[in-house]
Amino acid sequence: MAKNGFKLIDAEMHVTEPVDLWQRYIDPEFKARAPRRLHERRWDIRTIVEGEVMAQIPGGDWPALSDTEETALAERYAEEIARNFDPETLVRAMDKEGLDLAILFTTSAMYVTAFTRMDPRFAAAACRAYNDWLHDYIEAADPQRMFGAAAVPPHDIESAVGETRRAVTQLGMKAVFLRPNIFNDRPWHDRYYDPLWAACQELNVPVGFHETTGSRMKAAGADRFKNLGIAHIATHSMEQMLACMDVIMGGVMERFPRLHFAFLEHYEWRAPFGEMTHLTIPPSEYFRRQGFCAVECDEEFVAHVVDAFGDNNLVTTTDYPHGDSKYPRAMDRFLALPLSDRSKQKILWDNALRLYAL
Repeated sequence: MAKNGFKLIDAEMHVTEPVDLWQRYIDPEFKARAPRRLHERRWDIRTIVEGEVMAQIPGGDWPALSDTEETALAERYAEEIARNFDPETLVRAMDKEGLDLAILFTTSAMYVTAFTRMDPRFAAAACRAYNDWLHDYIEAADPQRMFGAAAVPPHDIESAVGETRRAVTQLGMKAVFLRPNIFNDRPWHDRYYDPLWAACQELNVPVGFHETTGSRMKAAGADRFKNLGIAHIATHSMEQMLACMDVIMGGVMERFPRLHFAFLEHYEWRAPFGEMTHLTIPPSEYFRRQGFCAVECDEEFVAHVVDAFGDNNLVTTTDYPHGDSKYPRAMDRFLALPLSDRSKQKILWDNALRLYAL
C-alpha cells in the first residue's frame, strides 16, 4: 500500500483494551486483584489498579473531556465504539490512513505498573496478561502488518528481563515500553537496570518511553496542577525530557551503544568539574546515534528541526485512537508538511524500519 508514492509506518499506534482484559488473562493467583478499565462514559480510559482510579488526578477534575469534545470523539470513532475496538477496527483504521505497518502501544496497560512502589509479582502478572492479550489481538487482526510493544514490569529487574525475553522470543514483540517516571527512587541510568538494557540490546528491540497522566507516579507538574489537561501537557513533555537526559547523561547509551530509545513526545559548562568523564562523545551525538522522537502529523515546526538537527531520528504516528489524534486524516496532514520528499520518506518509513528492526 502506498499513499502519494510513500510507504507508511505508524511508529506508535494505540490499542484500546477491553474492559475485562485482566479478568480474562491474568494469572489465577491475582484474579481478585485484576486491573479493570472503567466504562462509565463512551470515552473512558480510567483504570482501577490496586484500588486506585488511574487516569484521574486525586482531588482533580473528571471527566477530562467536555461533553462537546466527547460527542466529537464519539462521532469520529463511532465504528470502533460500536465494535468495541475489536481487531477488525484496527485493520480498517490502518486502511483509512493508508498505513502499511504499525507498532501497537497500549492505552490502559500504561497504568498497571504506575506506582512508584508496588508488589513486583503483581506488576509482572499484569504485564504478562497484557502481552498475552496483545499477541492474541494481533493474531486476530493482521500479524503481517502489526507488531506489538510489550509491557515490562520495572519494579524487579529479574521480572523485567524475563518478560522482555518472553515477549520478544515467544510472542514476537518488536519493542518494549516503559514509563519515563522513576520507580523505587532509581534513575534509569542506575546500574540496577543494566541487565534490562543488555537484554534489549541483545534481542535488538528498542525501548519506548511513553508517559500517561493521572497515575500514582511522581511526575513533573502533577504535584501542582489538578486540572488533567494542564497536567497532561506538563507530565508528557517534561518526563520525556528527563528520561532522555537520564539515559544519555547517565551513561546508558555509552554502555549500550547498539540500544535504541524512542521518546514518543547542554552540558559543556559541567565538563571542567569532572562530571562528564564517563561520556566519550557529546550528548547530542548519543541521541543522533541511538535516539528517536515522534513528530505529530501537524507540527510544521518540524521543518526547522530537520534544518537544525537532520531527519534521521524522527518517526511519526497517527496516535490512533486517542482523543488528540488527527485520525482519519493524520497521514494526509503529515504529507502536507513543508518537508522534502526525502525527509518524508525517512520519517514515514526508513527511520521506523531502523528503530524497530523490521
